[in-house]
Amino acid sequence: MTFLLQPLQHILSTRETSSMVEINGRRCIIDKQRYPVNGDTVLIDMSGMYEWAMIMIHPRRLITDDGAFLMDDLLEDIAVVGVVTHEITTMHEDDRPTI
Repeated sequence: MTFLLQPLQHILSTRETSSMVEINGRRCIIDKQRYPVNGDTVLIDMSGMYEWAMIMIHPRRLITDDGAFLMDDLLEDIAVVGVVTHEITTMHEDDRPTI
C-alpha cells in the first residue's frame, strides 16, 4: 500500500489567501479574497465572535447556522472574513454519509 502525502495546495484548488478554520465543530477552508455570491457560506466576525453564515445578496441579509437572520442595522458591525470553498469532514463523524 502506498500513501501519498501531498501539500493541501496539490490536492485541492486553494490559493495563498486560503486558510483552514474550525469553529463550532465545523472545519472549512475559506478564501479571504473571494467575493461572496448569493447563497455562499461565509465566515463572519461579529465584534470578535466568529460564526458561519449563509449570505443572501437581495435582500441583503445573513442567516447563521443556528437560524438567526441578521439584516439592516445588525449588518453594520459584521465583517465577512472569507468565503467557504471546501468543508472538511471525517468519515466517522459524518452525519450525512454519501452511501
